[in-house]
Amino acid sequence: MDDTILAIDPGRKRCGIALVNSDLRYLAGSVIKNEDLVDNLRGYIKKYGIRNMIVGSGTNSEIIITTVKEKFPEIFVTIIPERDTTIEARKYYFEYNPPRGWLRIIPSSLRIPPRPYDDFAAYAIARRFFRNPSFIPLRNKLSS
Repeated sequence: MDDTILAIDPGRKRCGIALVNSDLRYLAGSVIKNEDLVDNLRGYIKKYGIRNMIVGSGTNSEIIITTVKEKFPEIFVTIIPERDTTIEARKYYFEYNPPRGWLRIIPSSLRIPPRPYDDFAAYAIARRFFRNPSFIPLRNKLSS
């Protein structure tokens, strides 16, 4: 398996995308509108040579998975349960973007990121993939 994967946190209107390596390091990410997903994925695939995608099993996941299978049949896709990843995402957001100044005194449980942080939910999904060896990427072939 390649060292770097692309994880997707699907949602109704937007998706979080995160590039994560096997050292569990967040390399890049973004929060995009669903209609911009294919173009963004194409860019990540080309720039980083992505061959494995991880998709969270939550809201709108079926549509996202179908889209990925149709547009990128050469990509391996693994579906990962995403329960509670939003809670984890908030923690990871502040690990990578620590509060400064007086904001540091606010307890972490009360901090709210200043922007959508779906990319860090995708990061949480990727971490689950790397930490559980039973998740096996499958070649996605659309049935004829």
